[in-house]
Amino acid sequence: MLLLTVIYKDNISNYIIEKIAFSKKIYVENPNEYTIDYDFSYLEKTDNFIAQNKQQVLNILYTILNSGVNNAYFYCNYDGCKDDVKYLTDPYRMININNFVHPYNNYQKITLNINSFNKVTIEIKKLYTTDDIDNINAKIDEIISQSITDEMTTKEKITVFHDYIIDNTVYDSEYLNSNSYDIDNPSNKAIGPLFFGKALCGGYTDAMAIFLNKLNIPNYRISSKNHVWNLVYLDGNWYHLDLTWDDPVTENNTNIRLDNFLLITTEQLEQLNTGYHVYDKSIYLEAK
Repeated sequence: MLLLTVIYKDNISNYIIEKIAFSKKIYVENPNEYTIDYDFSYLEKTDNFIAQNKQQVLNILYTILNSGVNNAYFYCNYDGCKDDVKYLTDPYRMININNFVHPYNNYQKITLNINSFNKVTIEIKKLYTTDDIDNINAKIDEIISQSITDEMTTKEKITVFHDYIIDNTVYDSEYLNSNSYDIDNPSNKAIGPLFFGKALCGGYTDAMAIFLNKLNIPNYRISSKNHVWNLVYLDGNWYHLDLTWDDPVTENNTNIRLDNFLLITTEQLEQLNTGYHVYDKSIYLEAK
């Protein structure tokens, strides 16, 4: 009997998936208020949690993160699915998926397990705490009420927030030069520029992304090997927006605000040739 079980293990696994998993609807329960409602070229929301190919695995991973849940699961139902899950959940590739998600739904730590029946279980620890979210929302709402009016164009609203963050923030060179890395450091998150007046690229970019989402402006973040910035959909086109590079570090610590990276095209970005804005255009397809 045991020998038969070993021989027909794959058939038994497929039977369980087809007769038990397929027999009920798998879905993400209670997506939170920070779920992004629009899709992108690289990935999109799905209600199919039984993956038949690599793209479906990618869409499932995005849907789970985008929904803001802490626990979820899905099934693989094709040869090579385990390899695809392993490939897509490599830390570098997971960061790329994370970039399409609201910062409040970003993970600090993600754990995956695949059992013998090809059930993939996911546990997520969030980057932002409830207190972080409450404080950031209150601060951004205050900035909006004091500095932004309904009569402004969308570009003008983005410019106001761009200028506010840069005028009240310095790049955290001290932390960067310490050769340490702590994802919980305020400079890596929106609380850095909004409450401590210091930020690294992650802090600048998250603060802007949260603001853009409050105004229902389509956007996501783009990562290169050593940098991250915003991509924004405005008036029918996608534009790059990089607050970090518009807030340069100066020798005498004077605060300078630039607008070289304020809503520019990909062509303009590439002409600036910083060396820090080289990204995977097979992922960030809107920024081709």
